[in-house]
Amino acid sequence: MIIKQSMSVLKYAILIVLVFAVFIPLIYVILKSFTPNAILGKSLFIPERVTWDNYDAVLFHTPFFKYLGNTIFLAVTITLGSLLFDSMAAFGFSRIVFPGREILFLSIIAMLIVPGEVLLLPRYMLMRDLGWIDDYKALIIPSLSSAYAIFFLRQFFLGLPKELEESAFMDGCSRIRVFAQILVPLLKAPLLTMGLMIFFGVWDEFLWPLTVISSPSKYVLQIAVSLLDTEFSTNVGAKFSNVVLSSLPIVGLFLIIQRHYITGITAGAIKE
Repeated sequence: MIIKQSMSVLKYAILIVLVFAVFIPLIYVILKSFTPNAILGKSLFIPERVTWDNYDAVLFHTPFFKYLGNTIFLAVTITLGSLLFDSMAAFGFSRIVFPGREILFLSIIAMLIVPGEVLLLPRYMLMRDLGWIDDYKALIIPSLSSAYAIFFLRQFFLGLPKELEESAFMDGCSRIRVFAQILVPLLKAPLLTMGLMIFFGVWDEFLWPLTVISSPSKYVLQIAVSLLDTEFSTNVGAKFSNVVLSSLPIVGLFLIIQRHYITGITAGAIKE
C-alpha cells in the first residue's frame, strides 16, 4: 500500500515538473513581449514596466498581416494538397496489389530516418534548375507528399474491413468512388489529425522558406521576424511579441478541434 502511494506521488510529481517545463518558457515569452526593449535584460522574469510598444512595432510598423496571409495561404494549400495525395497513396499501398509494392513502401518509410537538412542542398539545386527560386511553387510542390502521412493513413486503411469495398464493387462502384465516397468518410478523425500535423509543420517552417524565398513581400511569419532588426540594433522585445502573435492562430485552432485531434492520435496508437 505504501509503495503504491509512493508511486502515485512520484507520478504526479513528474507530471507537475513536466507541466512547468512546458509552460514556463511560454509564460516567459509572453511576459517579455510586454517588457520595454531598453530594460529587457534587466529583469529575469517579471517585467519592471509593462508596455505595448513591442506589439505596436510588429502590427503597425511591419506588414504583419501580409505575412500572416502568406502563411495561412501556404499552410492551407499544402495541408489540403498533402491530404489528397497522401491519402490516395495510403489507399494504394493498403488496397492495391502491384509489383514492387512492399519495396516501394519500405523505401518511402526509409525517408523518415533521413534528416531534412541532408536534403536541403539537393532540393535547393533542383528548385534552382526548375526556376522556382523565390516562387511559392518551391514551398508548395515539394511539400505535397509526406512519408509519415502515408504511413499513418495506411494503417487506418488497413483497419477498415474489405467487405465494404467488395459490396461496393458488386454494386458497380469504381475504385475511385469507393475511395472517395466510402472509405475517406470513415477516416475523418485520422485525416483531421494528420491535417493538423501538416498545418502546424508548415506554420512553423523556417529553414526552407528562408532558403528559397528572397522577396520580403513573399515572406512568411517565421522569417519575417528578421525584418525587425536594423543594421545597428536588434528589437528583441518585438521578436517576442511576434512569436506570441504568430502562435495565437495555432493555439486557437488547436483548442477548437483538440478533441478530434486527440481521438485520431489515440486511435493511431493502437493500430496493429
